[in-house]
Amino acid sequence: MSREQAIAEAFVELSDTLVADIDVVEFVRLLTRRSVQLLDVQLAGVMVADLHGVLRLTAASSEYRRLLELFENDVAPCVDSFVTGEMVAVPDLDADGGRWPQFTRQARVAGFRTVYALPMRLRGEVIGVLALLRGQAGPLRDDDVRLGQALANVTTVGLLQHRTLAQRRVLGEQLRHVLNSRVLIEQAKGVLAERLGLDIDAALDELSRLSERVGRPLHDIARAVVDGDPATARSDADPRTDLVMLVRGFDLDTLDALHDVVERRLLTAGLAEPVRHRLVRAIHGAAIAAVGHGGSGRLWLWSRADGLWCEVSNGGRGGPVDVTARAVATRGRGSGDGLWVSDQVDDDLVILTDPTDGTRLLRYRLPAPVPPEHR
Repeated sequence: MSREQAIAEAFVELSDTLVADIDVVEFVRLLTRRSVQLLDVQLAGVMVADLHGVLRLTAASSEYRRLLELFENDVAPCVDSFVTGEMVAVPDLDADGGRWPQFTRQARVAGFRTVYALPMRLRGEVIGVLALLRGQAGPLRDDDVRLGQALANVTTVGLLQHRTLAQRRVLGEQLRHVLNSRVLIEQAKGVLAERLGLDIDAALDELSRLSERVGRPLHDIARAVVDGDPATARSDADPRTDLVMLVRGFDLDTLDALHDVVERRLLTAGLAEPVRHRLVRAIHGAAIAAVGHGGSGRLWLWSRADGLWCEVSNGGRGGPVDVTARAVATRGRGSGDGLWVSDQVDDDLVILTDPTDGTRLLRYRLPAPVPPEHR
């Protein structure tokens, strides 16, 4: 893809939110990713002002924690840009003259020499700042600066879409939602990092991947991950309407523990015997196959529409292809015999398999709810 095509695609993505509901956190994260892709910078971050006018880091292209420590500083280029509504360019922190001594020291330690702060503004009102950083000293090209400001401006329009003077309170609630979502997503990233043995950035990629697969906002996925432990899950959850979620890493030594936690989660979700037992056996069989394929695996469990879905993979990536089995079961917990295909089981359980990476995507069709008059 040429640079011109990439620029056009970026503006199409950012403009498309003007006619649809947007997940604000993922929207501003898109701005940071596109900035790193299109501009001569290594890192990008978006800071949004809260209801009290204090800038908070909301999204980053990567290395979120490092940028959080660097930019949540009362005296920094981003604060000056937000207050003045003008770009602040620092081509070389070493030659800057000490305008922000604490920020400069932290930036040097973090390995940055160049910082640009571009205001996110619309008709004179500034709601945040796009921060651009790189390790080498020297000014950005004029074309990069203009493109970065254009990306920041179109993102601002997206955040303020449909806004009128009478809707200022709505904007405040929206921005507060951004900051609250950031906290929730940080919690979910920590849960995933611990359970799947990932670093923080990879954990966020996993959240985004499942958000796309399930078709639910990133905030909803993060909430389900945080609340997904069987010990704390809601006892009145309905898998037809509530997002059931379980995330676990496993290996040969933890297969039995995985079997038990899946069964508890499905019990909490309201699945009764014999449905629960059959579904647990199928998931356990897929887990055995993943261990046999790669020595360890990952499990995601969620609900969508009228079905429960479970992805079991030895690598946590990849997706299903057109290999379909009507149903599977195992020959006993921890037997190591993997999966066997049976044509004698009902059509309500389907498994899609990718033979190249050991991924099994299971889908169980939940029975339709019984109307009150027929109970």
